[in-house]
Amino acid sequence: MIKKKCKKCGEKVNLKSKFCSNCGIPFKKTNSEDWGMLGRNDFQEQNLSSNSLLDNFTGNMFNKMLGGAMKMLEKEMKKEISRENIQPRTNVRLMINGKEINLKNVEQKKQVENEKEILNEFPKKSLKKFAELPKKEPKTSVKRLSNTVIYEIIMPGVKTLENLSIVKLENSIEIKAVAKNKAYFKLIPVNLSIINYKLEKDILILELKAKN
Repeated sequence: MIKKKCKKCGEKVNLKSKFCSNCGIPFKKTNSEDWGMLGRNDFQEQNLSSNSLLDNFTGNMFNKMLGGAMKMLEKEMKKEISRENIQPRTNVRLMINGKEINLKNVEQKKQVENEKEILNEFPKKSLKKFAELPKKEPKTSVKRLSNTVIYEIIMPGVKTLENLSIVKLENSIEIKAVAKNKAYFKLIPVNLSIINYKLEKDILILELKAKN
């Protein structure tokens, strides 16, 4: 059997051996040796594949961290917007027939309407009659008793509360009434609370709380 001599330890081994059986040193590779499943470039391909896996891993980690940070930022922004004392700025314009409507004036009008207090309301038939009849301002007398201001509004022909409307506005009291052939309208310019009211013999009596 043909043998060759190990250059490191001098041991004689089989010529076809790939390494020394004594010291374990590998012998010089030849073109006929097996380089792996992928040939001579197998080792280099594996190195490249390992680097690619590492790059993918670090890339995925970075994307997850970035995505988490964006979600946290989005949550914080939603919290800020939802607070009562912070409102997002908007630039909204309301146009009707080519004319811009002031939204602030609309809001103020709603507030004034909400400040109405209907004490006695017309039924539909009386409201329609009031719109059709000629208007007249009734005679009125005022007197004060202790902490009460009393208004007596004379309206001949007004027999029941169904023919009467009393509305407390912000700075006045609106009186409407209907008789057989006429309608009465009176606006009392006072900002006083109504304690009581009653209708006696065609006279509406309003009791208001006087200010000290």
